[in-house]
Amino acid sequence: MSSSEFELLLQRALHTAQPDLFNQPVSAVFRAFDQAETQVSKGGKANPELHFTFEQIRLGVAIALLQIFTDLGGDDASGKVLTVLKKAAKAPSIAQIDTIVQKESKVFDQLFHNLYTNTEGELILDLFTRTLEADSRREMDQIIKETLQALDNLDFPEEEE
Repeated sequence: MSSSEFELLLQRALHTAQPDLFNQPVSAVFRAFDQAETQVSKGGKANPELHFTFEQIRLGVAIALLQIFTDLGGDDASGKVLTVLKKAAKAPSIAQIDTIVQKESKVFDQLFHNLYTNTEGELILDLFTRTLEADSRREMDQIIKETLQALDNLDFPEEEE
């Protein structure tokens, strides 16, 4: 996973050149993650910065996927989950991210309750579920690549004028 792929995913999914998801630019979030991971790979201890920045990357990808799902015709529940995820992305710590998500956990249950979706929606929700379960850079890299590839092939509904 590279900074450019992560940024491209967010830009395409959120329809903006400068996604405002975090308390700092997207490139700074990725750079902090990359530096913390490099330090660990050189024999340093895993530290809270590595865990926090990975969580931010995961939230960014999850937000991108939920935005894509919503653009494909997602329902009210997907919009509510998107709001919770965006709020969590602004949190300054993992503990606060967890608090935000746990407080609103019912909206995540609603997302999958009585859900009818097409093949494209199922693909995006599968990627979303994999994102929530991912615990390595390799997994996130694969999800980002698959999502960018899917974006080239998805058939979004026409916007009414």
